[in-house]
Amino acid sequence: MGIEPPANADSEKPTNPEAKHDWLAYGEKREVEFVKRVAPAVGLSAQINPDKERDPTAIDLRVDGTLTDLKTQETPFFTAEAKYGIPPQYCVTFNVNDSNRYRSKQETVALIFWVRWTESAERFGGSVDPMEGLWRVSFSRVETWIERGEVAIHEYQRREAESNNATRSYVLDLREMECLVRTDTLEADRD
Repeated sequence: MGIEPPANADSEKPTNPEAKHDWLAYGEKREVEFVKRVAPAVGLSAQINPDKERDPTAIDLRVDGTLTDLKTQETPFFTAEAKYGIPPQYCVTFNVNDSNRYRSKQETVALIFWVRWTESAERFGGSVDPMEGLWRVSFSRVETWIERGEVAIHEYQRREAESNNATRSYVLDLREMECLVRTDTLEADRD
């Protein structure tokens, strides 16, 4: 079962990593795409969280009844293995700001990482093969990893705090999460 992106997905993707507003708008389009096309294709029941209409910082979605933030990752972290011991194929990042926000809301939250490595690539000493899939993990599990010091924090070199972009992210390993579907192998690990 493949997760086919819309034909114009890459043409809409912002190119400036510091243009936070552009990335937020892109993320909202991906949320709609996830709810309308991706979730039903893999047997998930998803809807946009109605609280987002009045609170833009509200958790993105409800998936199978659980508040869920969708984390779309389309650019591999090529130096992850050299810096943090996680092969770029399986490395994703999670903003420290988001962790603090979830903790303050004191709600049960899940994260779904929608990973899309569209081609084989090698840069900065790391490489990835094409892979797309969905991985889920509870925020409480991520919080446990953080509290135990089991995840590293990556400091972005070119980010400025005044840009409102996160300047630090936790480095996470997809292999420690529940794989819902992975299309490079066409295997769904969901019952």
